[in-house]
Amino acid sequence: MRPLARFLSVLLLPSLTVHSFTPSPIFVRHRSYFFSSFTQSTIETSNNNQINNATQILQSYDASQQQFIASDGNQGMGGGLSAYNHIRSLDPSTRTSLREAILTLVNQAHTEREADSSQGRIMLGICASNAPEALAGLKSYVTSLSLPRGMLHGMDIDGVPIPIEDLGSVYIKYSTGGAMTFSDIRKSRRGFDALWRPGDALLETYDGDFRGVYLNVELRDGVFRQFGVLPTDLFMEEDDDDW
Repeated sequence: MRPLARFLSVLLLPSLTVHSFTPSPIFVRHRSYFFSSFTQSTIETSNNNQINNATQILQSYDASQQQFIASDGNQGMGGGLSAYNHIRSLDPSTRTSLREAILTLVNQAHTEREADSSQGRIMLGICASNAPEALAGLKSYVTSLSLPRGMLHGMDIDGVPIPIEDLGSVYIKYSTGGAMTFSDIRKSRRGFDALWRPGDALLETYDGDFRGVYLNVELRDGVFRQFGVLPTDLFMEEDDDDW
C-alpha cells in the first residue's frame, strides 16, 4: 500500500472510545442492602446456634444428674442428697462448660431486657445448709452474670434482724424483675410477683435436702429453660464486699 493510501486508511478507521462503568445509585443501594441483610442474617443464625448449644449443654447436665440420682439410690428427700453427690463429682471441664452455657443464655436475656424491660427475666433459687453459704452463692452468681442488685428480704422480723445462726437451712429466691404496670401484670400471668424490682431477693427457711442453684432464663423464643440444681460455688470468687 502506498504511503498516502495507508495514511488515509488510518484516518478513516472508526475511533475507539473506552467507557468506564459507574454503578447507578440504585445498584449501590441494593448491593448495600443485600450485604447488610446477609450479614445480619449470618449474625442471627450464629447467635441462635450458640443459644441452642448452651441450652443443650444445660439440658444434658440435668439429664445426667437425674441418671446419677437414680444410680445413687435416690438418697435424701426427693433425691436431694444424691443430687449433691452428683455436683461434687463434676470435673473441671464440665464446670467450665456449664459456666459458658449459662453466660451465653444470660447475655441473650440481657440483650432482650435492654430492648424491653418486661423481657429476658432471670430467676435464681438457691438451696443451702445455712444463710452465709446461700448469700455467698447468690453474690457470686449476681456478680459474675452482671445481674442487678436489689433488696434482700427475709433477714428480719418487723425490722429486727434475725441472727444468722438461727436461720438454719435456707432458700433464696432471686429475680431480675418483671412487669411494672397492671396491664403487664395481667399479661405476665405472674400476679403481684411481677412487681418485684430488678434484683430483689427473698430469703426463707428451707427443710429440704437439695443443695445448689436453680436457674430459670426466660427468652422471647418461649422455650422453657429451667435448670438445676447447679453448683452453688460455680462462679465462686473471693470477695469481701457486702451484699
